[in-house]
Amino acid sequence: MLDALGNYFHDRRRGLSKAAAYVGGAYVLGRYVSARLEDVRGTILQERVARDNLRRRFDQNQQDISFTVMALLPTLGAHILQEMDVEGVTQELQSVSRPPRERVEELQHPTAPSESSPASSSDHPHSPDADIRSDNGSISVISSNEGVPTEMSASSASWADQVSSLQSSQISAVPSDNGGVGTTSTSPKSSVGAELSDSVITSSSLSSSAAPGPSNLSGSPDSHLSALSATTRSKAELWREVKMLTFTRALTIVYSATLLSLFTHIQLSILGRTKYIQSLIQQERDERIREQLEYSTSVYSLFWGDRSLDDAETDILEESETVSEETERKYLTLSWWILHVGWKDVGERVRRGVEEVFEGVSLKTKLTAADLHRLIRDLRRRVEYEVTFEGKERRINFLSTLLPPTPETLQHVLTQGGIPPWLATAHDPKFDAFLEETRTQLASGSFERVLEVCLDSAMDVLNHGVEKHVFGSHSEQEDAAAGQEPRERLAAMLPGLARWCHLALEGLPNELVDTLVDVREVSAFSAIIYTSYDDRFR
Repeated sequence: MLDALGNYFHDRRRGLSKAAAYVGGAYVLGRYVSARLEDVRGTILQERVARDNLRRRFDQNQQDISFTVMALLPTLGAHILQEMDVEGVTQELQSVSRPPRERVEELQHPTAPSESSPASSSDHPHSPDADIRSDNGSISVISSNEGVPTEMSASSASWADQVSSLQSSQISAVPSDNGGVGTTSTSPKSSVGAELSDSVITSSSLSSSAAPGPSNLSGSPDSHLSALSATTRSKAELWREVKMLTFTRALTIVYSATLLSLFTHIQLSILGRTKYIQSLIQQERDERIREQLEYSTSVYSLFWGDRSLDDAETDILEESETVSEETERKYLTLSWWILHVGWKDVGERVRRGVEEVFEGVSLKTKLTAADLHRLIRDLRRRVEYEVTFEGKERRINFLSTLLPPTPETLQHVLTQGGIPPWLATAHDPKFDAFLEETRTQLASGSFERVLEVCLDSAMDVLNHGVEKHVFGSHSEQEDAAAGQEPRERLAAMLPGLARWCHLALEGLPNELVDTLVDVREVSAFSAIIYTSYDDRFR
């Protein structure tokens, strides 16, 4: 029986060998495939963890950017509101917008209080109707904002009411033969109202001398009236200054806040990328330590000894990517330039554009929202473009607005920002690399595109604020319901713009900053900077 069994296997040995080879090969192949799949699975998990880590760090970096911009915005706002003091010009205009006869009485009787004095609007109770339509010329830049802290004082009458009363008097200024101004009023207003309207609206130049001094106080009322009429030019200039300064401040806030936000995105994206690379290097070093511990506790270490943990390439990379706290502090101090100096350059460009665009627009001109948007688009073109020697328009990149242009100004910025002089003048290759990369990013086409999109979004916020604070009154809503596009005098738009300026700088939550942070192109631009580290690991 055993012989028969042996003969059976002997006769079929070739087939059995093949079968065994197939089974063994299949087993080995299965183990190999299983091992490879396990490696792929581990690689996918590692990549997923790395992507999640990168995404988490990037999202945290974006939140840090928002907090940083909100922390820097009060400093920028304080400088803009102080230098472009619309409220101060308005108070000066209030002081000269009172009726001339009333001012003469005050000069003749300085101790006698006047019932129509502007002080009575705050010190004595009075009728709201009389306050709104009074002829004393009191004006207000801004009313109290609900829930928003503001440093501006409120007045009982608004610019819209003031200009409405001026419009109702229908005054036209006609130069006379002797250089004076003749006025014609078709309204049954009192002579006081006509004199006020004449002093505010006329734009003709007067040949009279300056205001009377103390020695003239004892003269007749007619002589006082003649002397007070010399302030007509200054009042017209004050009205013009209020118009120009209001639009200049609003547009300066838009440009400065946008540039500050983008500059902060570039700064913190570069620093965040450096921190991320440092974390990768530290993670790789921890992995080497773990492998060394596993090897040292294995049997192989008894025969082949310990392996060294030194990796010259990784050590060099770690040294090149290490950023000290002093370097990081110096780099972040660069924002001092736009907060204290750069915004003034923006304000000058905006001021020139405002004078070119709004110089020919009267305060009494009625504009629709579309008309105002068209004027602002024209203004943007003048601010964002410059004419070359060849006569072609070229978009500016605001590089000198965001970074100091010379080494001397750079040292000044660092010193003024709190950096010790010895540290500001010390050679720092990493800081120089950061500065050069920042200049490269600001001069790139990507930044130009992102800046254009951000300015469009910021202007949309401004237009929405104007429509809300200017074109949102009850009468204008009735015009819209009747099928007519709402119109408003240019002078009536100024208080709404002034209110919007304070909301844009002091509002919480801040609509302007939140809109800029949520722009998709800004996140994409930050992501490009944050992930531009491939060349460091090749």
